[in-house]
Amino acid sequence: MTEQDAYIQKMEAEQREATARFREIEAQADLADNEDTLDVLTGVRGFNDDVNRELQALRRADQRDWDRLKDNAEHARRRFHEHLDRAGTRWEELRGAYRRQREDEVRELGAQVDRWEAARKRASAEDSLLTREELGFIRRDLKTAGELLDNLRHAHGQAWRTARDQYEANWRELMERSRRIRADTDATAAPP
Repeated sequence: MTEQDAYIQKMEAEQREATARFREIEAQADLADNEDTLDVLTGVRGFNDDVNRELQALRRADQRDWDRLKDNAEHARRRFHEHLDRAGTRWEELRGAYRRQREDEVRELGAQVDRWEAARKRASAEDSLLTREELGFIRRDLKTAGELLDNLRHAHGQAWRTARDQYEANWRELMERSRRIRADTDATAAPP
């Protein structure tokens, strides 16, 4: 194997690894909240294509063009990695913001449940619509939401998307139960 072949194989291996990292980031593109974020992803895709074109040119190069094409390939690879790092950082920020927002929502609902529980304890068992069982269900759902958020903290790529979908389903169910309890409580508190 020539030095040139070894170099090309090394570049192709690095490119496969970087492309896999890009695909992981791309799998989370539905988190993108604005066009700038999507532009970062589109830019990375374009630089990935540039590197692949330069690698193909290197494969076809003769000795005269080798150094020039090698420099072009190195330049394209550096640009791709810079943009890939920028996209990775942006997606880490988006995942973090999503998780923090959901943690705030869980804490807020937890405080609300604490208020309901205090209200239930103050009221007599006959007058309260919030039974111990209902509060138990909400507490369990709230605990599950916290565990799912913890899973989000450690997940990446497709696993992150699955963890987020599980969290969203749990959260919708929890909010629906909360809405029903509030509606029942408001109905009994209203004067006839």
